[in-house]
Parts: sequence; structure tokens; C-alpha cells
Amino acid sequence: MNERETAALLRTASGWRRAGRRVALATVMKTWGSAPRPVGGRLVAAEDGAFAGSVSGGCVEGAVMAAALETMRDESTRVLHFGVADETAWEVGLSCGGEMEILLEPFCGARAERMTALADAIDARSPRALLTRVEDGAQQLLSADSTADSPAAEMALGILRDGGDARLELFGGARYFAEPFHPPRRLILFGGTHIAQALVGLARMAEFDPIVSDPRTAWASAARFPDVEILHKWPEDALSLLGTDSGTALAALTHDPKLDDPALICALRSRPRARYVGALGSLRTHEKRLARLRAEGLSEDALSLIHAPIGLDI
Repeated sequence: MNERETAALLRTASGWRRAGRRVALATVMKTWGSAPRPVGGRLVAAEDGAFAGSVSGGCVEGAVMAAALETMRDESTRVLHFGVADETAWEVGLSCGGEMEILLEPFCGARAERMTALADAIDARSPRALLTRVEDGAQQLLSADSTADSPAAEMALGILRDGGDARLELFGGARYFAEPFHPPRRLILFGGTHIAQALVGLARMAEFDPIVSDPRTAWASAARFPDVEILHKWPEDALSLLGTDSGTALAALTHDPKLDDPALICALRSRPRARYVGALGSLRTHEKRLARLRAEGLSEDALSLIHAPIGLDI
């Protein structure tokens, strides 16, 4: 489940709660073998049987829903473990042969407010880490500039700052689940070219939000890029509006130095930097490009961050 899906699911839970329904949240915390959903998979359940999201694709949702009712009633956290189904005894389990551990928590009080704050941060592209002590459900919501007050918090902040994945670790005899929420991934395509048209589809397959920026309205048009965010701006203005962060990838695609060079200069000077900066063109074209960028004062360290020629070496 990506960050935007998580935010949407948390807002669903918030809406149910505001409507007076009791709600619980289930999160895949650890998996072994061929578990059907990865760590971070989520399901929200309401007391009337409504649910959204998934923790197993259907294998154990019924058992999770039953346990969720108990969690709503006593407002305590639970840890559920599911292994291989016993078909002889009709025991609930995972037919795929994997195992999974699920954290089940009530969506109420300060916990619900914390989850709403997390959804707000995701929408604002502000990175957060959610740290949960598994044994009692105690939680912290940490930002990138938070100060670590424990080894567990230090671990959570480390994976947030380094772009790492969720982890379940033992500290002082207690287990802690640290889940980072990085800025939702997006691909900013400078130039409404034919290659950009193909990259839009690939970006969506890889769960990136595509954005096309090109001041030339004939190139960046709704007819050429249906259902895509389009900016008719020069690169400096586009990046001033969008900003860059660890969830951002950029690709300069026009073959025109008047457009590509400013895009690369702004990308390499922006803070925080984008995770990926690429430029279309041959090796010879790129050598000429580097000479121009050096003349603009960019350092060799900055220039080394440009991926060019862009794409895979085939």
C-alpha cells in the first residue's frame, strides 16, 4: 500500500468515526514466506461490518474483522498471527503457505487524531515515521527533524531519513514497529514529447504520479496527455511551484538546451534534492550539456548526480 492509499484509507476511517461508528485499524507488521500482502498493508473496519483495504486479499479478513470488534469494545491493541490454513480442521489461515503478523488497534481518541495528522502530512508531502511499541500500542509520530528520545526512535528516524522500509525491532525487551511514510512518489517530465507520453503510462504502473511541464501548449496538451497534471510553465517556475523532495524524480526530455538546462540547474540546486534527475540524449550530447552546466557554476559533485543518457543500458 503506497502513501496516498494509506492517507485515503485513514480518511475513510476518520469519516466513519465522525459519523459515530466505532472503528479499528489492522496493519501487516511482519511477513514470512509467500504472504499475500506486504508489510504496511492495511484494513479499516467499522462495527457495522463495513471495511476498506486489505491485509491478506481475503484469506483472513473474516478473522481480522471478528478480532476488530473486540478491539473496538475494549479499545486495546492486539497482535494477530496467521500461518498456513488447516483445511482438515477448517482453520482460518493463509493458503499460500506464508505467515503474517498483524497489529490491530482501535481508531479512537488520541490515536485517531494521530492518524489524521499522518494523513495530513502525507498529503502535504511531509515525511513522517510512525513508531509503535507492540506490547501496549504506545505510539509516536516523528518528523524528519524530531529528536530521538530512545534507541527505538533513533531507529525510526534513521529509516525515515535514509529512505528505508518498515522494520520490527527489539529494544529493551520490547518490540517496536517503525513505519516510514516518505513523500508520495511522482515523476516530473520536462517536455511534452512522445517519450513523455510513453513514460506517463510506465510511471503509473510503477505507482508514480506523473506531471508534465512544458511552456509549449501545443506539446503539453490535454489531448496528448489525458488525465495528467500539466503545467504550462518554464522549468524554474514549475519547480518553484512543485518543489523537490525524496519522493521526486525528474526527467529532462526536450533535447532543447533552453528548456532542459534550466530544468537540470534548478533540480540540482533545489533543497531537498530530488531522488532522481535524468536527462535524455547521447553521450556526446551529454558532454556538451555538462560543459554548459559547468559554465553556469555547477560543481562536479552536482553534475555527477545527473543520470544520462537516461534509461537502461541496452
